[in-house]
Amino acid sequence: MSGVYEADPSGLRRSVEEMKSLPVLAKRMVQDFRHQEGAYTAWPGWTDDFALQVRPRYQRNNTYCADVVQGLYEALDALVSATLANLDSIESTRTDATERIEAHGRSRYEGSQGQGGQGKH
Repeated sequence: MSGVYEADPSGLRRSVEEMKSLPVLAKRMVQDFRHQEGAYTAWPGWTDDFALQVRPRYQRNNTYCADVVQGLYEALDALVSATLANLDSIESTRTDATERIEAHGRSRYEGSQGQGGQGKH
């Protein structure tokens, strides 16, 4: 490890804002698929030999497609949440470091005030 820590919180925040649209798009894709599927559900029929042969596979494929896109939604949603958690960690680390540096500076300044008589007034 190099011991160097760099982050661009404002750039990361902009990226997160853009990333937030990805799970929304995936969720919409699932909804659109289910809506459009309704228009085609009857195509193989319901009771004839063709329907009995094709419908189970048709339904499995539709379920599989919806499940894959639902999984994509969940993965993208988790990615956004994880990136936000990372951003929070970066910002809290920065805030803590800044506060400690300021406190150290104040303590050094206050400590030097008590020695008096050595500077110009």
